[in-house]
Amino acid sequence: MISTFIFKAGDVKDDTVKIHGPEAHHIAKVLRMTKGEMVRVIDGYGMSHICEIRTISARTVSCGIIRTVKKGGEPKLDLALAIGLSSATKFDLVVEKGTEVGVSRFIPLITEQAKVKIKEQETLVRRINRWRRVCEAAAKQSGRSVIPMISPPVIYGEFVAACIPDESALFHPDGKRTTPGGVLAATGTKRLTVIIGPESGFSSSEVESAKSRKIPIFSLGDRVLRTETAGIVVPALLIYGEADAKG
Repeated sequence: MISTFIFKAGDVKDDTVKIHGPEAHHIAKVLRMTKGEMVRVIDGYGMSHICEIRTISARTVSCGIIRTVKKGGEPKLDLALAIGLSSATKFDLVVEKGTEVGVSRFIPLITEQAKVKIKEQETLVRRINRWRRVCEAAAKQSGRSVIPMISPPVIYGEFVAACIPDESALFHPDGKRTTPGGVLAATGTKRLTVIIGPESGFSSSEVESAKSRKIPIFSLGDRVLRTETAGIVVPALLIYGEADAKG
């Protein structure tokens, strides 16, 4: 499989892409790639190039563009995942696997019954930076051309008040039981924000606040999934369900 690396938009000139910093070091010193080898480079916003290495050093790798692909590896459904904060390893897993299946944006929610709350700004910045690194690695591994956005954690009530009900779907064990196709048919949109609770679930008042804003509430079955499981499975079902529906 061809290796993927990240470039900055300003590092493209004519038919040449230059890769700098840690990415160049990884190519030259870790993978020990050589002139003439093929690489895939992405800007993280949907642009990707298939390139041939022309010159290589630990600081800069110069690549000749052979073919350009826009939105390569991206699903048709623009799906954001708003999910209750969980412990570091569990949330890392959601970000990693969610990126792999095609989530476009992660929105950590601070909920009433959450076991994890971030109070210190330094801790918050450190976590967001780690999640971004996880996104980058997962996007490169899975062949995506877009690196998902990581929003700063937001209080659930503020998020619900600001979201677009017609483009949102909250998942809860007591919601309307349906299929991925049923969710897509009910929302009927190319943009969808999936809302999933924390390890302890949503409180009754949080569910009611979603109802009051007319956000549809769904359930995909009788089993109660862990938050890190639901955060991966539900987006995957919807993204691949949308792809199947379009043939």
